Amino acid sequence: MKDFLRDRFFSFEVLVLFILSKSNKGLNICLEEFFGESSLSPTKSAFTQARKKLCYTVFKKLNGLICSLFYQHAKFKKWKGHRVLSVDGSTLELPDHPSMSEKFSYHGFGPNADAGHYMSRISYLYDVYNALVLDAGMESYTTSEATLCHAHLGHIKEGDLLVCDRYYASLRLFFELKGKGADFLFRMKDNWWKCVEDFSRSSSSDAEYTLILPPKYRWLLEKYPSLSQTMTVRLIKKKNKKGKISIYATSLLDRKKYTASSLINLYKQRWGIEEAYKLIKSRLEVSDFSGKTAWAVQQDFYAKTLIISLCNILCYDVEPKTKTGRTSKSARTLIINKTYALSKTKSLILKIRDLIGELEQIIQKYVKKIASKIEYSRRNQVFKRKFRAKLKYSMNYKSI
Repeated sequence: MKDFLRDRFFSFEVLVLFILSKSNKGLNICLEEFFGESSLSPTKSAFTQARKKLCYTVFKKLNGLICSLFYQHAKFKKWKGHRVLSVDGSTLELPDHPSMSEKFSYHGFGPNADAGHYMSRISYLYDVYNALVLDAGMESYTTSEATLCHAHLGHIKEGDLLVCDRYYASLRLFFELKGKGADFLFRMKDNWWKCVEDFSRSSSSDAEYTLILPPKYRWLLEKYPSLSQTMTVRLIKKKNKKGKISIYATSLLDRKKYTASSLINLYKQRWGIEEAYKLIKSRLEVSDFSGKTAWAVQQDFYAKTLIISLCNILCYDVEPKTKTGRTSKSARTLIINKTYALSKTKSLILKIRDLIGELEQIIQKYVKKIASKIEYSRRNQVFKRKFRAKLKYSMNYKSI
């Protein structure tokens, strides 16, 4: 904070608000929108120098703060008494700048591995029912998703239910979640676990198996005194119309409260985390970084993650309405237009700088606008999935 003690255009608060509200337009345009069209407004160089003094972790801490306030004051959604969380990872292509080698790794792509890029691996811990990013990680491409997942564990609390896909299941993770008092639901790979192979070949569709904590993870017994060396897990089998078998593992053993069909349906809710990645990659265009240094790309990533959480908190109780103020006669569900909501969230941050005293009125106006911009939900619509070559760039959406 000592870097922001002098009277500058970019005080600590102003710099944070500017980075959050900045669009993907040219930097000069963003500076004019924020400070006004004045000859006294700061230059691009002033912003570049100021951002070097701001640690990107400030956006992580702000994200954690607003999520904590949300859970304290809102009547948030649960599933059978559990807060349902999910972890998943993705990747980002980074600018070609010497500073990237300090944290990120360079990789060759293409048939001859001659198309090189700096790459990072990103990861979210996501509340799928309340659409909040509880924690985010951005590390080198060589870092595994499992390693990033373990970094999120500090944000998982007793009573939470973690839902993950088949690349995350491990004995260490199962026992550590159990030690924290949390439950889990994982899709399993058929050829990784002996008990899963046996269960897959059996005629049973719902069975219990005992897992033993390996000696190399016995240190968990000291970390979690309530933990034992064995654990009972429940395996559930589902066969689709084409005969393909999916296996799920869960710590929820009560078959009356947690039926097999309800758990399989719950696993589908994990898709919400993919929507979060769509927001940051396609709507917020995170890959269009505002700087080329490793410091700048991390600021952009964590700032735009904060925007997603802030937008979803502000929209949490918003009731979508048609232009007439009524609900639609259509059987389809009305939902909020998230692209519009994200844009208005940035505009709201832009106004906060000079209108702190009128914040309540600004938010009320924001809610009214968001409620009027609606779409129809595609839930329960079924389309055959089309597989196509991976695009170099994300899908084109309107810039905000």
